[in-house]
Amino acid sequence: MSVEGVMLVFLAIGIGVVAGVFVIARGAVQLAAVAYRVAEKQMDKRTATRQTGLLSLAIVAALAATAVIAGIAILFVFASLLQSGVSGN
Repeated sequence: MSVEGVMLVFLAIGIGVVAGVFVIARGAVQLAAVAYRVAEKQMDKRTATRQTGLLSLAIVAALAATAVIAGIAILFVFASLLQSGVSGN
């Protein structure tokens, strides 16, 4: 694989990880906003429960996707090391 190709793969992996972290952080902020609206009695508990469940599901999905992307990155690095013969032998 050429250097340009490797750079593009790592760029794509980096973008994927950053996007996953952004979704997780945004979901956490939204969960805090739901809790605040319930505490201030601006939202009923049934709506808050539904929104909390959906936001939690989105956070878990983002965590899983980020873990898969990071796992692919690790495998890609190890595969490139093994192909280049820098495995320590």
